[in-house]
Amino acid sequence: MKWLLIFSTIVVVILVIALWLLQPMTINLAYYLWWRTTAAATEGNIVSREANIHYVTYGSGLPILLLHGGLSHRLIWFSQVPWLVNSGRQVILLDTRGHGESELGDSELSYRLLAADTIQVLNQLGIQKTDIIGWSDGANTAMLLALDWPQRVQRIIAVSGNSDPSGLTLAAQVDGQVRSSGLTHWFYRWWTGAGDRLDQLETRIRKLWQTSPQLKSVDLRKIDTPVLVIVGEHDLITLDHAEQMARSLPKGQLSIIPDGGHMTIFTRAPEVNRLIGNFLDISTYQHK
Repeated sequence: MKWLLIFSTIVVVILVIALWLLQPMTINLAYYLWWRTTAAATEGNIVSREANIHYVTYGSGLPILLLHGGLSHRLIWFSQVPWLVNSGRQVILLDTRGHGESELGDSELSYRLLAADTIQVLNQLGIQKTDIIGWSDGANTAMLLALDWPQRVQRIIAVSGNSDPSGLTLAAQVDGQVRSSGLTHWFYRWWTGAGDRLDQLETRIRKLWQTSPQLKSVDLRKIDTPVLVIVGEHDLITLDHAEQMARSLPKGQLSIIPDGGHMTIFTRAPEVNRLIGNFLDISTYQHK
């Protein structure tokens, strides 16, 4: 009994230390989960290319669309949603096909398909033009929206996105070809919201990463939308690539998060949110 008490105490201490070290991420997640219990939400589905795409909206005011990355789902915006809603924005979240509560469908994955799904959601909600924050694959989709549907996009914040596969670090290129297994596989079942369809989703999305996107400098120069490119100093996207993207965009800006990795939207939320607030003229950001 004494050893059990000692062991339990050690486990609790380790958990407390881990939670402390992971601040502000753990605080933001806990706050979001509490906030979501009372926040008024509108949820729905649209059918796009034979797949049900799930969306959720919070708040009212000028719309802002949040696009998550591959092998994640809409939960990853826990550090941004309450703040944006409280600042007077209508926040639109969707689970991209195969992720969260959205169906995968039978179509081969492409960023243009994900962009078309997104337009269908905006049409359903009657939103003609919106700001967009995209992370990773979501940033890539946002760039295609600005290229193919420029009249629907006000401003873009592209966090940790790439315009072609050469922009990935060598480690990211290798990792992108390796299927998850063991505990990582079970984590991804939850993190993506895909559950039993994770194997199918991984096969298609890792194939996508090897060949896409394919936006050349000439394509980026056609995007007249103001774009803030955010990249971590130690991101899965090379700094040279991010700098080239920002230079190629007529109204591009670049911000580098010192010592940041690929997950800065929640691991470095205070810095990222300040950049978002400055770029979108949102002055109410307060970090708890």
